Amino acid sequence: MNAFNLENIAPWVTMNQYRHDFSRHLLGVSRHLQNTMMGALRQQYGHDHLRLGFSPYITLLGEGDKRLTDLAEILGISRQACNQAAKQVVAAGYIERTADPFDGRAKQLTLSPRGIKLRRDGLRILVELDQQLAGIIDGSRIGDASTSLRKISHRLSLSFTAQNNDASAKATMTGLLPRLSDYTLKRLMELTRSKGHPGLKLRFGQVLGLIGPSGGRIQKIATIQDVSKQAISAIGTELEALGYLHRKTDPRDARQVLLVFTDHGEKLIADSVISGNELEAEFAEIVGQAALERLSATLHDLYFGLELEQSIFDTGSAAEISRLAHQLQQRLGEHGSKALAGLLLGPTEYAR
Repeated sequence: MNAFNLENIAPWVTMNQYRHDFSRHLLGVSRHLQNTMMGALRQQYGHDHLRLGFSPYITLLGEGDKRLTDLAEILGISRQACNQAAKQVVAAGYIERTADPFDGRAKQLTLSPRGIKLRRDGLRILVELDQQLAGIIDGSRIGDASTSLRKISHRLSLSFTAQNNDASAKATMTGLLPRLSDYTLKRLMELTRSKGHPGLKLRFGQVLGLIGPSGGRIQKIATIQDVSKQAISAIGTELEALGYLHRKTDPRDARQVLLVFTDHGEKLIADSVISGNELEAEFAEIVGQAALERLSATLHDLYFGLELEQSIFDTGSAAEISRLAHQLQQRLGEHGSKALAGLLLGPTEYAR
């Protein structure tokens, strides 16, 4: 008979903390808003060749022409990586390479007429998205959260210079979240690497954040991230090689493959929760603890109000509840299971 102690249920406790983590909510809401904007730009405005990675280039060049080296410095990436991404945006027809007026031998990047239209269309959608958020929670909370996001972005030098009619859009939650989301992911990676995970890469976040206690379907993750199934499978293979994941057949559908955390993967999640707490503390130093708690509550309510990743963490089926109960019973034994039931139901209910 197993003893009832925290070590027996620690992975489940950690996963619950992970699910309700501030950084997770920030990243999830930002991803939803960006994916929704991308879908609207493609379907409503005909920007068929648009990709999510184009966003920072369109935004920055909308504020003025820039050299490649300046773009790379602002984005915090290498000149080579910046040039590779810029080539894709040029090929899609949204930016152009033009002569630098201050140095005839040099080139700069400029929004093309198509890029200017894209930016204008995007600003219209920003307004619609803010209205969508206000339909979930009170508009005053959106305003309060935007104030905190603006302070954090300014302190971290993430804010773009507001110009012309862009000023109001950049002051909104929808306009502020993308760059802070990028920063949050990079900072979490730095903090978690320092806890014994040196092989972590930024792109791993596309997969790790979308795996629940029962695993994650590759196709489902690809759909949420708006990338190909092959891209997610390739990241999964890298995570397998590092010992964080393994693959198994989905017991609910033998045609599907699940990516499931190993013990090493559960340790990674536990360390990422600690890293998230550290990042929260850094943000609290900027806006104050009370303001951060309000921001956290707003992101929490938006995250669950938008039902983000519900199919990954919530099955809502009796079969899934039965499966979980069986696993807990195996872990805790008869005495531990009864003790857990008493904690969940309360002494009065359990005694009936």
